[in-house]
Amino acid sequence: MSGIRPDTAIRSSWRPAARLGAASGLLAVSVSLALQLLGLPGLLQAVGGGLVVFTPGPVFGTLIDALQERGRPLLVLGTAVLLVVVAAGAAVVVARFRPPRWPVALLGAAGLWLLTLPLVVAAEGGLGSSATWATLLEWLVALLPPTLPALARGRRAGTPHRDLLGTPLSRRSFLELLGGSLGAVSLGYLGVRAIAAAPPSPASGSTLGRLPTPVTSPQDFYLVSKDLFGPPRISGSSWRLSLSGTKALSLSLAELSAMPQADQFQTLECISNPVGGTLISNGSWRGVPLANLLELTGVPAGTSQLVFDCADGYTESLDLAQGVHPGTLLALRLDGRPLPAEHGYPARVLAPGLYGMKNPKWLTGIRFINGTYAGYWEQQGWNPAALPRTFSRFDFPAASGQLSGGRRYLLSGVAYAGLRGISQVEVSVDGGGSWRRARLERPLSPYCWTIWSLLWAPAPGLYQLTVRASDGSSRPQTERATGSYPEGATGLQQLQVEVG
Repeated sequence: MSGIRPDTAIRSSWRPAARLGAASGLLAVSVSLALQLLGLPGLLQAVGGGLVVFTPGPVFGTLIDALQERGRPLLVLGTAVLLVVVAAGAAVVVARFRPPRWPVALLGAAGLWLLTLPLVVAAEGGLGSSATWATLLEWLVALLPPTLPALARGRRAGTPHRDLLGTPLSRRSFLELLGGSLGAVSLGYLGVRAIAAAPPSPASGSTLGRLPTPVTSPQDFYLVSKDLFGPPRISGSSWRLSLSGTKALSLSLAELSAMPQADQFQTLECISNPVGGTLISNGSWRGVPLANLLELTGVPAGTSQLVFDCADGYTESLDLAQGVHPGTLLALRLDGRPLPAEHGYPARVLAPGLYGMKNPKWLTGIRFINGTYAGYWEQQGWNPAALPRTFSRFDFPAASGQLSGGRRYLLSGVAYAGLRGISQVEVSVDGGGSWRRARLERPLSPYCWTIWSLLWAPAPGLYQLTVRASDGSSRPQTERATGSYPEGATGLQQLQVEVG
C-alpha cells in the first residue's frame, strides 16, 4: 500500500477509466441478473428491495400510485443504472493511484459491500440469505477488473483477443466489448420488462351483455409482491412450517394436506389498488383452518398477536381474534390445484376482510407475541388495521369507450367492502347529477365481492359515467379522491363514454 500515490498523468485522462469502470459495472449487472434468474438473490434485488424499505412511506405511496405495475421493473432498471454509475466513478478514483491499484479497488468493493448490507437485511429479512455473499461477489466484479495488470497494460504479448471480424483487440477493449454487450442485453431485458408491465385486465372479464365472472382464474389473479424478480423457489418435499406455541411443532406439506380442509370463496385486494383499479381478484381457496393449527400447537398465555415469517423475508401479523376467525385459513390450494408459486406455494395465510398485505405468502413459521408488531409494509407507515375501503368498478364499458346509439347495454362491474358487505350500487350517466340503482348478484360467500349490473339504452351523445357503492351498513363510498397511502385509495370511478 505504501507505493500507492496520486498519479497526475492518469488523473488528466479520466474518460478511459470511466469507460472501463462502466463496462465492469455492466458485467456486474449481468452477473446479478443471471443470479436472479437462477433463483439466487443478488445485488439488484438487495439494493432495489432495500431502497423500497428505506424510502419514506408518503414518497413510496405516491410513486406506487403514479407508476403502478411499472414501479417494480423501473426500480430494478434504475438500480442497475446506479450500479453502473458507481462502478464508473470508482474506476476513475482508483485510476488516480499508481499500480498496484487492486488493493484500493478491493477496499472500495469491501466498503460498498458493507454499505449494502443494511439493504440486504431490509430486503431479505436478515444476513442469512445468499444475497449477503452474492453482493460481495458482484461488487468485486464491478470494481476489480479495471485494476488488473493485464488490463492496465493493454495488449500483452502473444495472441490477442479478436472481435467478430477478426480484428485484434486489447484486453481493455475486450473487457469493454464484453461488459458492454452483456450489459446491453441485460439492460435491454430490464427495459422490456418495464415497458411490457401493464395492469391486469379486469379479473371478471366482463363483455357486452354478460355479467362479470364471479371467480378469477389463477392466471388472471392479480400479483403484488415485494420481491423484484418473482417468487422464492421452494421445494414442497423439504418445506416445513414451524409453530412456536406451548407445544412446538414442525409440519410438512404432506402432514398439513392430510388434515381436515375447508373450502371458501374469498376476495383479495391490494391496499395500493387505485380507484376503479384491477388489483383485486376473487378466488376459490382450500386449506386448513388456522384455528385448528393454533389448537394443536397451543396459544401461550398473554398472546395478542400472531406473527408470520415467510421464505422471502416478509413478515406480517394478525390479532389473535383474527387468527381464530373461522374464515382464516392456511391456504394450500387455489382453484382446486396446489397454490401457484406466485401466489404463495406451498402455503399462505388467508384472512377475510383485510387488504392483501395481511395475507402473507410462502409461509415458513408462526410465532406468538404479547404486544404489537409492525410487519413489512407497516414499517413504512401503511395502516396496520388494513381494513378495505368501500370500492366499486366498471368492468363494462371500458375507459374512454365508444358505444352505438339505439342499443341496450349491460353496464356491469364489481364492488367490495371487506366483511361489511355491499348493500347497494348506484350508477350515474350524467356525472353525478342523478343516480340509478343497479341490480346486485348474491355474493358467493360473505368474504367475496359483489357483482352489479344495470341495463342502459343511451341516445347519441357524450356521457360521464360514475359508479358508487354503499357498504352493508348503508354508508356510501367516499367521493373525496385520495391516494392509496396509507389506508387505501378513495374516490369514485368515472368514465367518459361517447355514444354515436
